[in-house]
Amino acid sequence: MKIGVIGSKYFLESISIHFPMFPEVQFISFQYDMPEESSLLIENAGKQTDLVLFSGSIPFYYGYEKVKRNLIEAIYVPFDELTVALSLLSISHREQVTINEISIDLPDRKRLMNVLEESEIVEEFFCVKDYPWIYKREESTQTLNIAEFVQFHSNLHKEGKTHIALTSIHAVYQELQRLSIPSRFMVQPKHTLVDSLTRAISLLKLKKTEESQIAVISIQNHQQNSNESERLLNFLQKLSKRLQARVSLEYCNPNLIYTTRGALQAFESGIYDKIIGQMEQEFQSLFQIGIGYGYTIQDAEKHSAQALFFTNKFLRNKTVVCLVDEDQKLKGPLFEWNYQVELKNEDEAIQKLAGELKMSAKNIKLIHQFISINHFRAFSAAELEEYMSCTRRSAERFVKRLTEGGCLSKVGEEHPYGQGRPRNLYVPEEKFKKLTEN
Repeated sequence: MKIGVIGSKYFLESISIHFPMFPEVQFISFQYDMPEESSLLIENAGKQTDLVLFSGSIPFYYGYEKVKRNLIEAIYVPFDELTVALSLLSISHREQVTINEISIDLPDRKRLMNVLEESEIVEEFFCVKDYPWIYKREESTQTLNIAEFVQFHSNLHKEGKTHIALTSIHAVYQELQRLSIPSRFMVQPKHTLVDSLTRAISLLKLKKTEESQIAVISIQNHQQNSNESERLLNFLQKLSKRLQARVSLEYCNPNLIYTTRGALQAFESGIYDKIIGQMEQEFQSLFQIGIGYGYTIQDAEKHSAQALFFTNKFLRNKTVVCLVDEDQKLKGPLFEWNYQVELKNEDEAIQKLAGELKMSAKNIKLIHQFISINHFRAFSAAELEEYMSCTRRSAERFVKRLTEGGCLSKVGEEHPYGQGRPRNLYVPEEKFKKLTEN
């Protein structure tokens, strides 16, 4: 297994200390001087390794477009409350300063507010500059203006309002040091670094397991022209060589191709468009194609048949491709839009809770997913609204029902920076945290 690590010299020196803990993995480092250079490094990293670990949200932000476009497996080291807490503890102990004597920059000021609230620290004045847009990767790319952050810390220090700067950006730290402005870089907890490496390896192992799954492709000639069956078989046998696959000689219309998930995913979607175009031109016909994944041949065949059946729902004036994965999730039509349907939900706990709260199992599962992704931290209805792409009223209704059902509890309020009325914050109760555990 090969994992690429993209980061600054300082980060790579910090994390490489922990590489010997994972002798089964080869780590390849890709160093940048400025975080925006990650967009240039990601292509080589993606080609040379199985998964890429970014040093944080900033380089991941700049590399995201190429990660998405090239379907590169990638994650980044999170910036969490532990980082904030340890950094404040370290700087206050070593420099003997209070929080209102420190200028701070970090991705999201809510991390700082959470630490202060849980530590029961009340300060009316502190100097903070954040960049929460770094998490909004679907929008147009902004530029992280390093000079702006350096100026922020520098002005406060020169005016005597602060004694030291605490920064989350390596490039800012280096420039502050060059200007002889007292500064410290955020502590990088050993726990966070090791946990990120462990998570990267777990994801990579999962990816390898998925790639070894059996894939069955069912191909049916929409015009049902039996005279073309032998010619189609010959065409598919040539195609199967590209997929490291074999064509079943027992079945005709649909024809079955057996391969692996990894072999299928090795091709870009543009290649499939080209193959489908060749088939349509060669046989002057439209096709229905169902792809099924499974850990056994029987499961893969069953899922392929399900996917083929669902192509009837979308058939128009072009070839339709649908896929059913190992969890019986229907995806398709492929290469057109991102459409996905749950064909089953066997989680009895979710079904039971849905009945109790008079909510759909789908919404409960989606809310639980949102909470899990955010490490069960406090959240507002506004955040849930954004994640679920629903209305604010719907999000507030979901929160109300979960709160009344003992799944969530209110823990306080957040005051949006600048303006706006306070928003209630909620955390999950234990029974909701463990909802999907077996």
